[in-house]
Amino acid sequence: MSRRAAAAIVLGAVALAAVLALLWFLGREPGAGGPEGPGEQEEGGRLVTFELYFPGEGGYLYPEQRELAAPADPRGRARAIVLAVLDGPTTSGLHAPFPQGVGLFDLYLAADGTAYVDLGDEERPDPPSGGSLAEMMMVYSLVDSLAFNLPEVERVSLLWNGLQRESFSGHLDTSAPLLPAEDLLAEAARRRPKAGG
Repeated sequence: MSRRAAAAIVLGAVALAAVLALLWFLGREPGAGGPEGPGEQEEGGRLVTFELYFPGEGGYLYPEQRELAAPADPRGRARAIVLAVLDGPTTSGLHAPFPQGVGLFDLYLAADGTAYVDLGDEERPDPPSGGSLAEMMMVYSLVDSLAFNLPEVERVSLLWNGLQRESFSGHLDTSAPLLPAEDLLAEAARRRPKAGG
């Protein structure tokens, strides 16, 4: 067998494994296992300072530096960031983007830079409702917190109870992965380098 044929077989096997992992993640039973709530971060990992983004005055997202116990692997760090955002801010004047009860079902990082984040609430079949600004703040608090902290994350695909939704509250298209939105950050937070190193 030639080297070219062997390389093609290996690449094909790797691609197949990646596709099967993604299909398993997207096709699992909605709500299987229950969501992981705020404050349920894994033990271990070194303390890393991340810059999380929360809704605040004027309809902008404001940074809050937070030290989180995060493992070295990108998926573990992404998980720690999502749980901290769901936990809400500790800074006065900033607001939690999601209501209590919303948790993390699962999280998968694809090789193309897409983070698939499956949120849910066992008591709520649909995502939290709200106006267009509330939906933007809710969605982009997660998207920006992940994308601006982790070089492995370029875009975020949000799911709810295991399903891809066209929209969370009817105003913002969430049927495809979302790029971070720097224009939603307060002026002082714009054009900042990625944290988490």
